[in-house]
Amino acid sequence: MESKELLYTSYRVQELERLLPEGLTGAELQQVEALVKGRDDVGLIALLERLRLSGENRERLRIIAEARPIALKIVALWREMPLRHDEIEAHYKQLKQFKAEYDRVGPRRGGAQFY
Repeated sequence: MESKELLYTSYRVQELERLLPEGLTGAELQQVEALVKGRDDVGLIALLERLRLSGENRERLRIIAEARPIALKIVALWREMPLRHDEIEAHYKQLKQFKAEYDRVGPRRGGAQFY
């Protein structure tokens, strides 16, 4: 995983989708499809929290959920003028720590297919 996968919503959605367990019901698959198409990482996090996940994927979910507000803060800071470089850099360091933690979790398993 690269840091950008925690920073941008579209990448978080892709990572969250990869955490889905096998054996989802038709209704759950439809919900996942709608959340992915809508790039709704909050909805995917909520759905994943209700599902049975491996220990590794549960840890990945926690990391993504905790990194999300930091990523949103970085994006918000980019829009401000003048740029607050020190604050942006501090948040980037936090995001990189989450990325390193994510990468230390064991191999990814699962990944429901709905296409």
